[in-house]
Amino acid sequence: MPIEEIKKVCFIGAGTMGCFNSLVTAIFGYDCVVYDISPEALRRAPVRQRELGAMVIQQGKLTQDLLDAGLSRITYTSDMAAAVADADLVSESVLEKLQLKRDVHKQLDALCPPQTILTTNTSYLLVSEIEDVVKRGDRFAALHFHLGAPLLDIVGGPRTVPETIAVLKSFARSIMQTAVVGKKEKDGYLYNSIIFATLKTALNLVADGYAELEDVDRAYMAALGQAAGPFGGMDFVGLDVILDTLEEQALRRDPEGCAKAAAVVRPLVERGDLGFKTGKGFYTYPNPAFQQPGFLSADK
Repeated sequence: MPIEEIKKVCFIGAGTMGCFNSLVTAIFGYDCVVYDISPEALRRAPVRQRELGAMVIQQGKLTQDLLDAGLSRITYTSDMAAAVADADLVSESVLEKLQLKRDVHKQLDALCPPQTILTTNTSYLLVSEIEDVVKRGDRFAALHFHLGAPLLDIVGGPRTVPETIAVLKSFARSIMQTAVVGKKEKDGYLYNSIIFATLKTALNLVADGYAELEDVDRAYMAALGQAAGPFGGMDFVGLDVILDTLEEQALRRDPEGCAKAAAVVRPLVERGDLGFKTGKGFYTYPNPAFQQPGFLSADK
């Protein structure tokens, strides 16, 4: 049930995360609007949301009626001013490029009503690297969703007030997410800091010729009982996002390891094979090999 402080949520970016995050939010009763500059991305968004919803239904975590009700609460627009006109909360999920996020938030700050809370869904950039472009630093924070997991990272910046964090925690609870509030800024938060090392290792195992990517995924899935491995997981996040993150981290730490991992992803991104959202990445969708019976069998 929507909390008193938030009735309408605007999602900036109709990529995989924007589609997934808005779908989750709408299913729990919030009116949502998805904004993107690309008409094609907006055209594809409802289709992708139905595909994502179908996967959750298959897992037994959602019903078709709830999915349909959630989708009915979502609208789509390429007019940013209209999208944020009466939004109580804005969640930005544009590409993981610092200057782009700064430009977007400066524009949002100018367009949004005074009470609107601005949040970034950035995976690895810091709030303090973005928040100085907005006047409402007291109502600016990271609100980071995790695709397929009920987890929300909440991290404030230098000017974020406790009241903003409290509202975001209440919002997280209202959409049945576990809210983890960071004591201080950390690129990658908690879980992403752990999983990034796994993804980088998986990519480097392939780069160094130790195994095919399918066998890396089989090892991970069989050992941990997971429904997807590192390469399947990267497809769902979006390989463009993965590449941006690797290139950013190559500048910040471990240049050799991140650059080698990025070299595995880059050819796919250059071909436009970005994963689930384009129908092809390391696997082909909507029926990837790792979801097929027998994938873990020795007779592959």
